Amino acid sequence: MFSTSAKSVWMLWSAIFQLCVLLSVVNAGEDYYKLLGISKKATNKEIKKAYRQKSLEFHPDKNKAEGASDKFAEINHAYESLMNEEKRSIYDRSGEEGLKQHEAREAGGGGGGGGFDPFSEFFGFGGGGRQRREQEQTTPNVDIPLELTLEQMYSGAIFEVTYIRQVLCLKWEMCMKTNQACQGPGISVKRQQIAPGFVQQVQVRDEKCVARGKMWLSNCSECKNGQTEAEKIELTIDAFKGIRDGEAITFEDVADEKPGYKAGDLNFVMVEKDHPEYHREGDHLYKTMTIPLVDALVSSNKLSAGGVCSLSSMGKI
Repeated sequence: MFSTSAKSVWMLWSAIFQLCVLLSVVNAGEDYYKLLGISKKATNKEIKKAYRQKSLEFHPDKNKAEGASDKFAEINHAYESLMNEEKRSIYDRSGEEGLKQHEAREAGGGGGGGGFDPFSEFFGFGGGGRQRREQEQTTPNVDIPLELTLEQMYSGAIFEVTYIRQVLCLKWEMCMKTNQACQGPGISVKRQQIAPGFVQQVQVRDEKCVARGKMWLSNCSECKNGQTEAEKIELTIDAFKGIRDGEAITFEDVADEKPGYKAGDLNFVMVEKDHPEYHREGDHLYKTMTIPLVDALVSSNKLSAGGVCSLSSMGKI
């Protein structure tokens, strides 16, 4: 038999051991907050801003360094986990390992669970008619023409640009209140009685509605300049070798933001400048030359910028 003091000591050491195990689990794996460069108290707005910067830095289309694509995938996973309230809570309590166990249980739980399904979230399958009606809307994409010379398209070019866009007010969530009439961004439902015992629901446009059950508070002190504010971002455009006229380099989710909407894409569309001598068709360069009649009638060699051009009386010029 243990004495009372011995039992107390044993219980104390047992508690310390369990605490150490818990801390080791929480600290195991990747630190999502450190990965995004934010504090554990970061708001959704701060998480989005950090994700935007990190994803642009490690995007495979612009960062060709070894390991950049893996880093980009880790940043995406960290962002998705921290933006989900339930997953973030689990991660804060149990770390990455605990979150993996939670996701494994959800994956093995069949169709009866209430877990997050990206496929259903974006395409509205498996969740009934209401979920299909609520698939995420986006703000308009922005297309900006970018003129390149023929030499730049052949050799590739890098451009550093500054882009100004509208982003959500830092405390925009504080400027919303519950309104059950709101059925989504810009959509409100009004009920009107058309006869005794008969009520008709009419869907109307209402810009105050920013989400299902949520409306924007006018003259909100937390967002004195309105729902959005200007933000200046620096972008690196990598026009790769051989890029063609009309092709676009896309920065996802970088267009203007708006409450209740996912930001659209920013596209830089390549526009080929006219060249004084050559024109391009696909992967081929063509040049129009004026030659004397005698050279057209008999075989001749002409020295051009690209080397020796052989002319044959039976050939095409």
